[in-house]
Amino acid sequence: MTVTKEKPTQQSATQTATAQRYNGPARDGDWVNYQDTITSLYLDQNKSLKEVMRIMREEYYFFATEKMYKIRFNKWGLHKKLRAHQVAELLVQRGKRAAIGKTSVSFVHGRKVDADRLNTYLRRVSPARRKELEAILSGRSELSAAQRRSIEIICRTPSPEPEPEPVPRRLEAPDGLRLPEECVQIVYSYVSGAFDGALFRTTSNNELVFPVRGKTWLDPVSSARQLFVNGFTEQAFRMLKITFDDFKAVMTRQDPSLIVETCLALGALLYCGPGLAESLVNYGHNMSRIVFSPRHPLHLLFARLKGASRDDIARFASMIMQSYLQAVQRASRLKPTYLATLYRGMLNSNFIEAPEVEAHMQRLLEDLEAGTPNLDPGPNPSPTPSPDTYSSPKLAKDAQMLRYHVEWMRTLHGSPTEAAAAARSLKETRKVDPRLARFGCYNMLRTLPTSALGPAERVALLRASLDICEADFGRHDNATVTLLATLQGCLRRAGNVHEADAVRREFEIRWDEVWQGLEGEGGEGGEGEGEGDGEGDGEGGADR
Repeated sequence: MTVTKEKPTQQSATQTATAQRYNGPARDGDWVNYQDTITSLYLDQNKSLKEVMRIMREEYYFFATEKMYKIRFNKWGLHKKLRAHQVAELLVQRGKRAAIGKTSVSFVHGRKVDADRLNTYLRRVSPARRKELEAILSGRSELSAAQRRSIEIICRTPSPEPEPEPVPRRLEAPDGLRLPEECVQIVYSYVSGAFDGALFRTTSNNELVFPVRGKTWLDPVSSARQLFVNGFTEQAFRMLKITFDDFKAVMTRQDPSLIVETCLALGALLYCGPGLAESLVNYGHNMSRIVFSPRHPLHLLFARLKGASRDDIARFASMIMQSYLQAVQRASRLKPTYLATLYRGMLNSNFIEAPEVEAHMQRLLEDLEAGTPNLDPGPNPSPTPSPDTYSSPKLAKDAQMLRYHVEWMRTLHGSPTEAAAAARSLKETRKVDPRLARFGCYNMLRTLPTSALGPAERVALLRASLDICEADFGRHDNATVTLLATLQGCLRRAGNVHEADAVRREFEIRWDEVWQGLEGEGGEGGEGEGEGDGEGDGEGGADR
């Protein structure tokens, strides 16, 4: 009797291959690696869970039980059916847009949700879910941390209807137009959720509360910028490492200043050297995915900045920062002096033009004076009203600071004498306002290369400023040591080689102590309970 061997069927071959590749159930790292693939299959391609399991098993040799998938779906916020907290956020966003006459098209986790689907949910929702929805909308119920993480909603104006004639395929808007709009929508969604979820707090008079911090994480950015200019590349990169480590701490806390400081840091790094701003974007993209989730608004922002050109990073950062300020001021108040420092920071990063900054500051000053009951400017107001003119010493100080910024923009910004004026500001404000004095120091360093001063005058200016910084800030302060590095460069360019070598040796001795001190802090300065004003120190950011 002849025995014939049956040829293995395709199914048996697949099973054999699968058995050969089976390495046990999926581990945490496997879930991370295949998260985008699973999400695409389940949501974008609308596969059932069993279909997803089969495709992942047969095509990717990814083995997991149905229960394991469901646990991961809950963790990632993957749900085909709308949830009550998502519907509540949809209704809020669509209602706000409808109030200003805008039509809306909505997306939840990238999937379009039309009005019919929303109405169907409201019509069929159970009484228990309806009560939950009403409680969220009325503010009686707060969203859990998991619910806040699962909200990824974008509402935007619908694209115009295409012409009736047939087209080969739907043309997508170019990235240069689509990405900025998406960034703005993500920012508004994030700010709205931050206030609704009590992540951002306000005072009794609706002023936004900032955490109390000794220094901002941007101070090392300012120092690194000057170190690069003066040839201390190794020290500059080590200073940037401190910046990145501190950035992680600020991101974890989600300070209200996080977005504006990130944008200003990108603006400063664009002028430090090629690839540095892109490195911060990549670091923020990876860190936000670890700290939050792939669907968190902050991660979505970094995802849109990732891969952008230098010009696009500057353009997107400017748009993100301005839309963030607009969104925050719809729900709270920001100190006028804080806004003034931000505007100057945006100017130094080339995000906005000088006339626009001056106009913003003039409006802030006018609003402050108009809102002060005891202030009547009269037909010929004095340029420096006495403190008694204002209803409180705090308002008097704020008005004085705004007048300082306005006058600076009108008479000194961009002029050849700006560096000398900044040095005078350092000297005059050292005992009155240390933060303004520190800004004067960094502003002098930034504008010195374009000043009208000769080599000897620059050296004299730096020596006088160094004496002040050593006395007021300390011999091992960031600003002091950065000023010492700049002095070394000026001496060398002036031909004083021996003196420059001596200053360089002094810099290297102090630098080691500065570095040890920064590493010992293990994070971004001090933080405490209470109400901060959002202002700090340094030339590179919101601390102007």
